[in-house]
Amino acid sequence: MKNTVLGRLILLTLLTFTLCEPVAIMAQEAWEEHPADAAAQADKWGFNAGAGATLRTSEYKGIDSLGSPLPLIGYEGKWLYLRGLSGGVHVYRDRYQEFNVQVSYLPQSFYASWSDNDRMKRLDDRYSSLMAGLNYTLRTQYGQASATVSTDVLGVNNGVMADVSYAYPVRFENVMITPAVGVQWTDSNYNDYYYSISSSESRSSGFKEYSPESAFSPYAGLTMRMLLTEDWSIIASAKALFLGNEITDSPMVERTTTYSFSAGLLYAF
Repeated sequence: MKNTVLGRLILLTLLTFTLCEPVAIMAQEAWEEHPADAAAQADKWGFNAGAGATLRTSEYKGIDSLGSPLPLIGYEGKWLYLRGLSGGVHVYRDRYQEFNVQVSYLPQSFYASWSDNDRMKRLDDRYSSLMAGLNYTLRTQYGQASATVSTDVLGVNNGVMADVSYAYPVRFENVMITPAVGVQWTDSNYNDYYYSISSSESRSSGFKEYSPESAFSPYAGLTMRMLLTEDWSIIASAKALFLGNEITDSPMVERTTTYSFSAGLLYAF
């Protein structure tokens, strides 16, 4: 039961992250149409709710993919926001940029019992955590750039993560298509917790000992938002994450790239 609940939390994070991204796209769209009123328009979006489904491949040996239908909820206000399992405070925001302090649930985890690989079943479990940090976003007519840095606040992995991305919305009559590229950096503490093989694990599993350093993992994604009415939208997203060498060299890992796909129906209050 515990594993099932945690697994659904992981999937919820992945789905709400990709499906709440259109809020940023809507902000970009508002800026293009009415630069002076974009921030005011953003305050009117308020709550979002809907339902969707996601599918994600796993990098760990013996675990192919995870998928599930799940509910969605989000909030965008003048000072506070909730985007899936990330929430925070707008420290500063105007029509061009925003600076946030945020807390996010980290979905990264590994449960040995989930793997079909006998040697993987002998490894220790690795757990999810809570990350707190800073986020900055710049919006112009040339696209949207974002940067986030966060650290583990529960003492699970004691790691630090950083993410930098760029997205450019392309708008048609009732459809917004947004390609995005970025890079994710994880420090040695983070990678050591989720991908290392300790001496005791090596003896029990037969894997060689391994202790990774920090790693850069670039990614590319595509999000589509189709406006059905003023309030209803269909959202679909796809993302490919190209894992860094320090991660893919781990005996635990069998894939160099992970993919996630999601789709949902969203209502804006």
